[in-house]
Formats: sequence, structure tokens, C-alpha cells
Amino acid sequence: MHKLILLITILLVSFSIKAQENSMANCSDLLNSGYVSDGKEYKAKLDQNNKVKFYATFFGDSQYRIIACSDITDYKLQLSVYDTEKNLLYSNINYNYSTYWNFTFNSTIDCIIEIGINSKKQEHNEVMLLIGFKEK
Repeated sequence: MHKLILLITILLVSFSIKAQENSMANCSDLLNSGYVSDGKEYKAKLDQNNKVKFYATFFGDSQYRIIACSDITDYKLQLSVYDTEKNLLYSNINYNYSTYWNFTFNSTIDCIIEIGINSKKQEHNEVMLLIGFKEK
């Protein structure tokens, strides 16, 4: 019985730590591994559809990391990247709701980055996007 309680405690602590990795306070920690911030923090409150859109230009042959952060704990953040014609280039839904994505485009491209949650009730929380790149 004690082993079961210990196991449940360890799992709850692990889940709690994992859920806080992409909090607003810890967001810049996810830029490690050789990525340098573009120097901006993109912050906004969720709109009436529980989504936020950011716009960015990514230069060809550069390695990037985008990170979605929030203090929302009740819902998983959905991170999607579209081109300007609204073609989906990436969605974290297909990757276990990962809070970041590493990528390289072959040529320069303008993108729409959308962060949101799946909730029927309107949330008024703030989300943050960080963009990092690898120095050559």
C-alpha cells in the first residue's frame, strides 16, 4: 500500500513539474540548446475564440525554435503555424501538444502563428510566443 501511495505521489509531482515547464516564468528556459532569442516577447490575451495570432517572417536556411507559453493549467496549448494563404505547416496536436517546434525553411516565408486552447467557455488568459534562432 505504501508503494502505491509513493508511486501516485511521484506521478503527480512529475505531472505538475511537466505542466509548469511552459509557464510564463519558465518560457525563456526552453530557448536553451543553442537557440538565441530574437529579442522580442510576443504576448497577448486570448480572443473570444480562445486564440491568439502572431505574425512573423522566417528567413530561408536559418534554424528556428518557436515556443508557446502560458500559465493556463486546465487546457493544453494548441500551437499551429500557417503560411499567409492559411495552409497549415505545423500543428502540435499531431505531436502530443509539444510546446515548441524546431524547424528550417528553404526560403524566406511570412507565417501566421496561432496559439489557443480548446474550451467552450471564453478564457481571458495571456499567452506568450518566443522565437529563437541558431547562430551560424
